[in-house]
Amino acid sequence: MTDPKIQNQYYGSSFKFLSVKKKTIIRIYLLIGWVMVAFTLMTAVEVVSYDDIKYFFWMVPVSTAVLYLLYVNGKPHQVPKDEEIKSIFALIFTFLSLLMAFFAAVLMEY
Repeated sequence: MTDPKIQNQYYGSSFKFLSVKKKTIIRIYLLIGWVMVAFTLMTAVEVVSYDDIKYFFWMVPVSTAVLYLLYVNGKPHQVPKDEEIKSIFALIFTFLSLLMAFFAAVLMEY
């Protein structure tokens, strides 16, 4: 059995390189969401083709998973309640905008 102090040092040091501010990660999520909205609408009105931007859409699931892991291990461990609520509303608004862009793109095809 190892000493608890040594275990805490081991676990604390294993994620130091993953320590990013949570606010920064949320901003990156919002940026990815709005870029997806823009690319979806640009594809729908045929400004760009899907083949031109398909690699961005392929990287989104991987980047989302990586950002989630960074968020879980981010700083500070406790986000103030008002900042958390603002972030949740911003993420929900971005997600709803993305859904509307997808539905608009589908309806434009018919």
